[in-house]
Amino acid sequence: MLSRIAWRRFRFGLQTIMGLPARGFFIPYRYAESVPDTQPVYKELEAVFDAKQDVFTTFCQSLDEYADVFARFQDTPKWQQDWFPRLDGAAAYGLVRQHKPKTIIEVGSGHSTRFMAQAAKDAGLDCTQIAIDPFPRAKIKTLPITWQAELLNETHLTMFANLEAGDIAFFDSSHILMPGTDVDMILNRILPVLKKGVLIHIHDVLLPDPYPEQWLWRGYNEQNALGPMIANGAYDVVFASAYVATRMENMILQTKLADIPLFKGAVETSLWLMKP
Repeated sequence: MLSRIAWRRFRFGLQTIMGLPARGFFIPYRYAESVPDTQPVYKELEAVFDAKQDVFTTFCQSLDEYADVFARFQDTPKWQQDWFPRLDGAAAYGLVRQHKPKTIIEVGSGHSTRFMAQAAKDAGLDCTQIAIDPFPRAKIKTLPITWQAELLNETHLTMFANLEAGDIAFFDSSHILMPGTDVDMILNRILPVLKKGVLIHIHDVLLPDPYPEQWLWRGYNEQNALGPMIANGAYDVVFASAYVATRMENMILQTKLADIPLFKGAVETSLWLMKP
């Protein structure tokens, strides 16, 4: 018997290749059999992240200032969830407190929205927070934000172009780069018009590691496009949850971040960049 995930893939694939309303993408590739099942660590990118260890350490240490606040998070926001866990939530909260954005625009929302809204409130910021998402992963209706229950589209481009240094462009998208997808619009239309100093967040990024094997059915390929942008210095790496969680565990243990519960099985995947 097919598992629930396998059956879903089969159903979506059948619809797509039969010309019914598409539920994904089918990409013919003659040499697909030559692609290894397991992808290696991107060593060239790893060197870029390695060079940022001091920056990551300083930032994590700075979050100790909010340890008492983090200890009070029980509901909105909360740590007991695996969508936006420990390092992701702490980093988002800390960066809002430290950079004091006047505007935050999120594509994809939920638990991240809660962390940033709480940070803006705690800092007493006059901050406009906009969430673009037809189906948030956590309830956000009661938060002091503007929720646009729709997919990212061309009407949003001007909003991003108007962001100023210190503001936040936050992306937790489909993670699938194909012509016309939200990732296509983010990488090729939004990022190029952002001003210098705008903080950029992209979720579900595990660089310099490949996507985990258990995620392969999702077809994510967003981070493969981000790699060259990081390697050539087009964007400065501010923080990388996945790298810190997998390669700097001893440093975390020396900070109060170690006191934050990490939901069982949760993967920390926030990547924060800045346009230099």
